[in-house]
Amino acid sequence: MNMKRLKRNAFIIGSILFIAGNLYLTFKEDSKAERTQWVTKWNSSTVKDVTESFQTAGVITTAEVTPVYFNRDQGSFQKFLVEEGQVIDAGDPLFEYSSVDLERQLTKLEAEKAEAQQKIGFVEQQISQFAGILNNLERETRRTNNTDKDNKDEDSDLSAITMMEKEIIEQETEKKNLEEEVRKYEKLISQLESNKSSLVVKSEVEGIVKHIDEQLNNPLITLHSPNPAVQGLLTEQQMRKASEGLQIKAAVAPQSLQLEGSISSLQKFPKKEPSVNQKSLYPFTAQLNQTGDAQTTDLLPGMKSNVTIITNEALQAITVPKSSVVKTKKKSYVYVLNKKGLIEKRNIQTGLLVNGVQEVQSGLQKNEIIITDPSKLQTTKAHFTTPVQKDLLKKKPFKQLSTKERIKFILMGALS
Repeated sequence: MNMKRLKRNAFIIGSILFIAGNLYLTFKEDSKAERTQWVTKWNSSTVKDVTESFQTAGVITTAEVTPVYFNRDQGSFQKFLVEEGQVIDAGDPLFEYSSVDLERQLTKLEAEKAEAQQKIGFVEQQISQFAGILNNLERETRRTNNTDKDNKDEDSDLSAITMMEKEIIEQETEKKNLEEEVRKYEKLISQLESNKSSLVVKSEVEGIVKHIDEQLNNPLITLHSPNPAVQGLLTEQQMRKASEGLQIKAAVAPQSLQLEGSISSLQKFPKKEPSVNQKSLYPFTAQLNQTGDAQTTDLLPGMKSNVTIITNEALQAITVPKSSVVKTKKKSYVYVLNKKGLIEKRNIQTGLLVNGVQEVQSGLQKNEIIITDPSKLQTTKAHFTTPVQKDLLKKKPFKQLSTKERIKFILMGALS
């Protein structure tokens, strides 16, 4: 009886020591004893776009506004050549100046030019007459010298010749001045003639006639470009994230259109005067890209849209769930279930984190299997096992394996 009790106690003590020893080897840090970790939740790294953005409301408008001015110094107004709402191309006529003032100026300049030309003709006659008198005086002087007249007559002749030469010089100077005056009138007339072609003001851009001021106030005509744009307001917090050039997406509800573009202008001063009692809102405009979609022609200024402003993005990035990443002060890790059947602690470089999706910039390839909840791991230096997938125990998945794969898995099962 005592022997049986002794054997039983020895068995119990041995079992306890055996179990305790195994537990010690299993949980001892840096133990070389093989361990197996039961894994129930895992996922594979995927490739997708990670986009950091915020949303605001917007309204469809035109991308550019072109004012057309009326220059009163160029003449008086004659008539408009377009109507509000009319679609125009570059080079189409918009309005016309009156030619009455221009014709009046031309008539005046032509008269002044003709008067100057008449004066030139009169001066030329004077010069011709004075030249004839001068020739007679010179001939008379030569004849007097030959007949030995007294010195008084000779001096009188020389004085008359000098006076006549002076008159001719003065008349030639007057003629040059009048010719210069004629050239001035011809230049002014040429300028006015060229202005006749500019009496009709033409559009420099294509677009739509948005407004015509019948009171002839400037701008006389306002043109809107056919290219669509979207305008909206940003809060102070959104302004800190926004900048010109950022990509945007605009969703227009009635047409179910998804348009893309970029911020073309961002006003640094709020729409209303700054006040302590109200929030500051900052206007922005985004140019929308021409998609070639026929439906974009149905966009009308004033249509409402939901605008998504993209502040940062990683296109075709390798991603994992946020819950799978373990972060320390300096490094980030994921636990990879590798092809050797081991749990591998892998150092990674992280990027954008948006809505629970973590971009992995380096350290991980796509379709690698990772543990989605590493906080439940009891050990990280171990083999792993996963629940049996019952669907794979059927004959069909087994038949889909190649002969080499079948032999490999049979040997793994027999030898493990």
